[in-house]
Amino acid sequence: MAFKSLGSLIGTSVSRSKTPDAILALRIRQIAKASIEREFFDFPKDLLDAVKVRSYKRGVLTVSAPQIVAAELQMRFSGLRETINKELGGKIIKDLRLRGLDSR
Repeated sequence: MAFKSLGSLIGTSVSRSKTPDAILALRIRQIAKASIEREFFDFPKDLLDAVKVRSYKRGVLTVSAPQIVAAELQMRFSGLRETINKELGGKIIKDLRLRGLDSR
């Protein structure tokens, strides 16, 4: 019996109709984090490391980030949403909820 890696299962299971919500949310969070890192390549690494994709529920992606990154995320959201949805293969992400972090 051959075992498949979790990453390969997550990557292919989005298109199945019986995909558990938790696996779909995990896949969306992974794609969103990677997309944010690609989009904000010009930001310092410590700022990008502080960005956390917290949750996905009913079309809303929740992200916590330092204030300066949160402001940029808000401005660039339509392009970021398009990139994430394209990678997911549908209009999955509809809105963004941002939680700003104190920059201490």
